[in-house]
Amino acid sequence: MRTTKRFTRFTRANVQRSETFRFSRARISFFQRAIYVALALVALAPPAGAAVFTFNTSDSQFDAGIDNQGFWSATLANADNNTSYQTGNSAGSITRSFFTFDLSGLNLSGQQVTAATLELRRYGYSGDASETVQFFDVSTAAATLNNNTGTSATIFNDLGTGTSYGAFSISSSGLTTDLLSFGLNASALANVAAAAGSFFSIGGTCDTCSTSQNFFQASSGTGIQRLVVQTAAVAAVPEPGSVALLGIALAIFGITRRRATA
Repeated sequence: MRTTKRFTRFTRANVQRSETFRFSRARISFFQRAIYVALALVALAPPAGAAVFTFNTSDSQFDAGIDNQGFWSATLANADNNTSYQTGNSAGSITRSFFTFDLSGLNLSGQQVTAATLELRRYGYSGDASETVQFFDVSTAAATLNNNTGTSATIFNDLGTGTSYGAFSISSSGLTTDLLSFGLNASALANVAAAAGSFFSIGGTCDTCSTSQNFFQASSGTGIQRLVVQTAAVAAVPEPGSVALLGIALAIFGITRRRATA
Protein backbone atom coordinates (compact mmCIF):
# COMPACT_ATOMS: atom_id res chain seq x y z
CA MET A 1 0.00 0.00 0.00
CA ARG A 2 2.82 2.38 0.93
CA THR A 3 4.66 1.43 -2.22
CA THR A 4 1.60 2.27 -4.29
CA LYS A 5 1.22 5.70 -2.60
CA ARG A 6 4.89 6.49 -3.11
CA PHE A 7 4.66 5.50 -6.76
CA THR A 8 1.57 7.70 -7.18
CA ARG A 9 3.29 10.70 -5.59
CA PHE A 10 6.37 10.09 -7.75
CA THR A 11 4.24 9.90 -10.87
CA ARG A 12 2.34 13.07 -10.00
CA ALA A 13 5.61 14.91 -9.36
CA ASN A 14 6.99 13.84 -12.73
CA VAL A 15 3.79 14.92 -14.45
CA GLN A 16 3.95 18.31 -12.71
CA ARG A 17 7.60 18.74 -13.69
CA SER A 18 6.77 17.74 -17.23
CA GLU A 19 3.90 20.20 -17.37
CA THR A 20 6.13 22.92 -15.89
CA PHE A 21 8.78 22.14 -18.49
CA ARG A 22 6.24 22.31 -21.30
CA PHE A 23 4.92 25.60 -19.92
CA SER A 24 8.46 26.95 -19.72
CA ARG A 25 9.14 25.90 -23.30
CA ALA A 26 5.89 27.49 -24.43
CA ARG A 27 6.78 30.69 -22.56
CA ILE A 28 10.21 30.78 -24.22
CA SER A 29 8.59 30.21 -27.59
CA PHE A 30 6.22 33.10 -26.88
CA PHE A 31 9.12 35.39 -26.03
CA GLN A 32 10.95 34.34 -29.18
CA ARG A 33 7.91 35.16 -31.27
CA ALA A 34 7.73 38.53 -29.52
CA ILE A 35 11.36 39.14 -30.43
CA TYR A 36 10.70 38.38 -34.07
CA VAL A 37 7.79 40.81 -34.08
CA ALA A 38 9.96 43.49 -32.45
CA LEU A 39 12.71 42.96 -34.98
CA ALA A 40 10.17 43.22 -37.78
CA LEU A 41 9.00 46.55 -36.37
CA VAL A 42 12.58 47.80 -36.31
CA ALA A 43 13.16 46.79 -39.91
CA LEU A 44 12.79 49.75 -42.20
CA ALA A 45 10.08 49.85 -44.83
CA PRO A 46 11.40 49.21 -48.35
CA PRO A 47 12.57 52.57 -49.78
CA ALA A 48 11.08 53.97 -52.95
CA GLY A 49 12.88 52.95 -56.12
CA ALA A 50 14.70 55.12 -58.64
CA ALA A 51 12.80 57.92 -60.35
CA VAL A 52 13.28 60.20 -63.36
CA PHE A 53 12.08 63.81 -63.45
CA THR A 54 11.96 65.95 -66.59
CA PHE A 55 11.86 69.75 -66.46
CA ASN A 56 11.45 72.00 -69.51
CA THR A 57 12.18 75.68 -70.02
CA SER A 58 8.55 75.96 -71.13
CA ASP A 59 7.36 75.13 -67.60
CA SER A 60 6.19 78.01 -65.35
CA GLN A 61 7.00 80.72 -67.89
CA PHE A 62 7.77 84.14 -66.46
CA ASP A 63 6.25 85.70 -69.59
CA ALA A 64 3.31 83.91 -71.21
CA GLY A 65 4.35 82.14 -74.39
CA ILE A 66 8.06 82.76 -73.81
CA ASP A 67 10.25 79.89 -72.62
CA ASN A 68 12.60 80.48 -69.70
CA GLN A 69 15.76 80.63 -71.81
CA GLY A 70 17.83 83.15 -73.76
CA PHE A 71 21.14 84.96 -73.69
CA TRP A 72 22.83 87.95 -72.09
CA SER A 73 25.67 90.08 -73.40
CA ALA A 74 27.63 92.98 -71.98
CA THR A 75 27.57 94.76 -75.35
CA LEU A 76 24.82 93.27 -77.56
CA ALA A 77 21.32 94.40 -76.60
CA ASN A 78 18.63 91.74 -76.38
CA ALA A 79 14.83 91.73 -76.08
CA ASP A 80 12.74 89.95 -73.43
CA ASN A 81 10.66 88.09 -76.03
CA ASN A 82 13.75 86.61 -77.70
CA THR A 83 14.20 82.97 -76.61
CA SER A 84 17.33 82.38 -78.70
CA TYR A 85 20.14 80.91 -76.60
CA GLN A 86 22.88 81.57 -79.14
CA THR A 87 26.24 81.14 -77.41
CA GLY A 88 29.64 82.40 -78.55
CA ASN A 89 30.87 85.40 -80.52
CA SER A 90 28.55 87.39 -82.77
CA ALA A 91 30.52 89.95 -84.82
CA GLY A 92 32.69 90.75 -81.81
CA SER A 93 29.96 90.69 -79.17
CA ILE A 94 30.07 87.70 -76.85
CA THR A 95 26.79 86.10 -75.80
CA ARG A 96 26.22 83.68 -72.96
CA SER A 97 23.12 81.54 -72.67
CA PHE A 98 20.86 80.66 -69.77
CA PHE A 99 18.22 78.03 -69.03
CA THR A 100 15.82 78.13 -66.10
CA PHE A 101 13.86 75.16 -64.76
CA ASP A 102 11.08 75.01 -62.21
CA LEU A 103 12.04 72.21 -59.80
CA SER A 104 8.91 72.50 -57.65
CA GLY A 105 8.00 68.97 -58.76
CA LEU A 106 11.32 67.47 -57.65
CA ASN A 107 10.42 65.35 -54.62
CA LEU A 108 13.57 64.18 -52.83
CA SER A 109 11.84 62.59 -49.85
CA GLY A 110 13.95 59.49 -49.19
CA GLN A 111 15.77 60.13 -52.48
CA GLN A 112 19.10 61.51 -53.64
CA VAL A 113 20.04 62.98 -57.01
CA THR A 114 22.24 60.54 -58.94
CA ALA A 115 22.37 62.16 -62.39
CA ALA A 116 21.34 65.32 -64.21
CA THR A 117 21.44 65.75 -67.98
CA LEU A 118 20.92 69.01 -69.85
CA GLU A 119 19.37 68.30 -73.27
CA LEU A 120 19.33 71.04 -75.91
CA ARG A 121 18.41 71.18 -79.56
CA ARG A 122 21.51 71.81 -81.64
CA TYR A 123 20.21 74.45 -84.08
CA GLY A 124 22.83 76.38 -86.14
CA TYR A 125 26.62 76.18 -85.81
CA SER A 126 29.43 78.38 -87.07
CA GLY A 127 32.94 77.58 -85.96
CA ASP A 128 35.90 75.23 -86.19
CA ALA A 129 35.65 71.44 -86.40
CA SER A 130 34.56 71.58 -82.77
CA GLU A 131 33.96 74.19 -80.10
CA THR A 132 33.75 73.88 -76.32
CA VAL A 133 30.72 74.84 -74.28
CA GLN A 134 30.98 75.09 -70.52
CA PHE A 135 28.05 75.33 -68.10
CA PHE A 136 28.04 77.20 -64.79
CA ASP A 137 25.92 77.84 -61.75
CA VAL A 138 23.86 81.03 -61.75
CA SER A 139 23.31 83.30 -58.75
CA THR A 140 21.07 85.85 -60.50
CA ALA A 141 17.43 85.53 -59.44
CA ALA A 142 15.38 83.57 -61.99
CA ALA A 143 12.88 86.38 -62.58
CA THR A 144 15.66 88.90 -63.19
CA LEU A 145 17.55 86.50 -65.42
CA ASN A 146 14.51 85.93 -67.63
CA ASN A 147 13.86 89.65 -68.04
CA ASN A 148 16.66 89.76 -70.59
CA THR A 149 16.09 93.17 -72.12
CA GLY A 150 19.11 95.30 -73.01
CA THR A 151 22.61 94.50 -71.75
CA SER A 152 24.11 93.62 -68.37
CA ALA A 153 27.78 93.02 -67.68
CA THR A 154 26.90 91.69 -64.21
CA ILE A 155 24.51 88.98 -65.43
CA PHE A 156 26.79 88.23 -68.40
CA ASN A 157 29.70 87.57 -66.02
CA ASP A 158 27.49 85.45 -63.78
CA LEU A 159 26.64 83.09 -66.65
CA GLY A 160 30.28 82.22 -67.34
CA THR A 161 31.95 82.18 -63.93
CA GLY A 162 31.57 80.44 -60.59
CA THR A 163 31.03 76.72 -60.15
CA SER A 164 31.50 74.75 -63.36
CA TYR A 165 29.02 72.02 -64.22
CA GLY A 166 31.31 70.60 -66.89
CA ALA A 167 32.86 71.45 -70.27
CA PHE A 168 31.75 69.65 -73.44
CA SER A 169 32.79 69.52 -77.07
CA ILE A 170 30.28 70.33 -79.80
CA SER A 171 31.14 69.05 -83.27
CA SER A 172 30.60 71.01 -86.47
CA SER A 173 28.91 67.97 -87.99
CA GLY A 174 25.27 67.33 -87.23
CA LEU A 175 21.73 68.39 -88.03
CA THR A 176 20.04 71.49 -86.65
CA THR A 177 17.37 69.17 -85.24
CA ASP A 178 19.84 66.98 -83.32
CA LEU A 179 19.37 66.74 -79.57
CA LEU A 180 22.63 67.29 -77.67
CA SER A 181 22.98 65.74 -74.22
CA PHE A 182 25.33 67.08 -71.54
CA GLY A 183 25.81 64.98 -68.41
CA LEU A 184 26.40 67.46 -65.60
CA ASN A 185 28.98 66.88 -62.86
CA ALA A 186 28.71 66.28 -59.10
CA SER A 187 28.63 70.01 -58.31
CA ALA A 188 25.55 70.35 -60.49
CA LEU A 189 23.89 67.38 -58.78
CA ALA A 190 24.43 68.97 -55.37
CA ASN A 191 22.98 72.30 -56.56
CA VAL A 192 20.01 70.60 -58.21
CA ALA A 193 19.22 68.87 -54.90
CA ALA A 194 19.59 72.17 -53.02
CA ALA A 195 17.22 73.90 -55.47
CA ALA A 196 14.48 71.26 -55.22
CA GLY A 197 11.16 73.04 -54.84
CA SER A 198 12.31 76.28 -56.50
CA PHE A 199 13.84 77.60 -59.72
CA PHE A 200 17.22 76.37 -60.93
CA SER A 201 19.24 78.11 -63.65
CA ILE A 202 22.24 77.11 -65.75
CA GLY A 203 24.58 79.47 -67.62
CA GLY A 204 26.46 78.55 -70.79
CA THR A 205 29.55 80.03 -72.44
CA CYS A 206 31.82 79.17 -75.35
CA ASP A 207 35.41 78.70 -74.17
CA THR A 208 36.93 78.49 -77.66
CA CYS A 209 34.89 80.77 -79.93
CA SER A 210 36.70 83.56 -81.75
CA THR A 211 35.07 86.30 -83.83
CA SER A 212 31.78 85.17 -85.43
CA GLN A 213 32.08 81.65 -84.07
CA ASN A 214 29.05 80.48 -82.15
CA PHE A 215 26.47 77.72 -81.79
CA PHE A 216 22.77 77.32 -80.95
CA GLN A 217 22.11 79.86 -83.71
CA ALA A 218 18.50 80.82 -84.52
CA SER A 219 17.33 78.86 -81.49
CA SER A 220 14.21 80.91 -80.81
CA GLY A 221 11.97 78.40 -82.59
CA THR A 222 10.36 75.27 -81.17
CA GLY A 223 12.60 72.57 -79.79
CA ILE A 224 13.65 70.67 -76.71
CA GLN A 225 15.45 72.43 -73.89
CA ARG A 226 15.12 70.33 -70.79
CA LEU A 227 16.81 69.03 -67.65
CA VAL A 228 16.45 65.34 -66.89
CA VAL A 229 17.10 64.45 -63.25
CA GLN A 230 17.52 60.91 -61.97
CA THR A 231 17.17 59.96 -58.32
CA ALA A 232 17.69 56.83 -56.22
CA ALA A 233 16.54 55.77 -52.78
CA VAL A 234 18.56 56.73 -49.71
CA ALA A 235 18.91 54.17 -46.90
CA ALA A 236 16.94 55.57 -43.97
CA VAL A 237 18.42 55.95 -40.47
CA PRO A 238 16.38 54.14 -37.75
CA GLU A 239 14.48 56.40 -35.35
CA PRO A 240 15.73 56.47 -31.71
CA GLY A 241 12.54 54.71 -30.58
CA SER A 242 13.16 51.88 -33.02
CA VAL A 243 16.72 51.48 -31.80
CA ALA A 244 15.45 51.31 -28.19
CA LEU A 245 12.90 48.67 -29.19
CA LEU A 246 15.64 46.63 -30.79
CA GLY A 247 17.69 46.85 -27.59
CA ILE A 248 14.75 45.58 -25.50
CA ALA A 249 14.15 42.75 -27.95
CA LEU A 250 17.79 41.66 -27.77
CA ALA A 251 17.72 41.81 -23.96
CA ILE A 252 14.65 39.57 -23.85
CA PHE A 253 16.30 37.22 -26.29
CA GLY A 254 19.36 36.93 -24.05
CA ILE A 255 17.23 36.22 -20.95
CA THR A 256 15.19 33.53 -22.65
CA ARG A 257 18.28 31.88 -24.05
CA ARG A 258 19.83 31.67 -20.61
CA ARG A 259 16.66 30.21 -19.15
CA ALA A 260 16.39 27.70 -21.93
CA THR A 261 19.92 26.42 -21.31
CA ALA A 262 19.65 26.52 -17.48
